[in-house]
Amino acid sequence: MAGKINSRREITVGIAIALGLIIGIFIKRVHIGLLLGLGIGIIAAGLVRNRK
Repeated sequence: MAGKINSRREITVGIAIALGLIIGIFIKRVHIGLLLGLGIGIIAAGLVRNRK
């Protein structure tokens, strides 16, 4: 069961990173793109961290 949760977490992190890249490419204002990328990165890091 733990392996299934870890694989789902890895897939979610990959989707979050891809979403951040896509948003960053299509946003013309650099500051807004950086803030969104930072926010998505923080969310992805929270998903990767193991919780006990």
